[in-house]
Amino acid sequence: MTTGISRRRLILSAAACAVALAASPIAAPARDAAITVMDPREAHDKAKAGGILLIDVRTPQEWKQTGVPDGAHTIELAPTFLDKLNKLTGGDKNKPVAFMCATGARSNYVAKELAKRGWTHVIDVAGGVFGGPKGKGWKAEGLPLVPYKGQ
Repeated sequence: MTTGISRRRLILSAAACAVALAASPIAAPARDAAITVMDPREAHDKAKAGGILLIDVRTPQEWKQTGVPDGAHTIELAPTFLDKLNKLTGGDKNKPVAFMCATGARSNYVAKELAKRGWTHVIDVAGGVFGGPKGKGWKAEGLPLVPYKGQ
């Protein structure tokens, strides 16, 4: 399956996130930090009900091509990632936050890194938008996507 996003761009996005997380002035990593894995349908339902904050960490190019999962906020993996996340959560590291990307790799990475740094309720949405090793994904579940309107 082709999403129109180059492998190089994905690697650069992940690297930018790693730099942003590593350089951030946040709490020391927690021991044995764990994340929850949630299927897309449950994530959609909980986001619509206000039970979780759903965040799509793909790129603007990806959002333009496919749309954004209904109920999701968009935050690109860039040096401003943590600032934008803190703004959305009000700085509350206990707020339930679910991350998703194209296939689940980037969102899993982000969820693990935040859990290590003291976020207590991080969730990885299995399979992302297109599906991957952990699940079928948002599109295969027939869940709604809305047009990306820019930031």
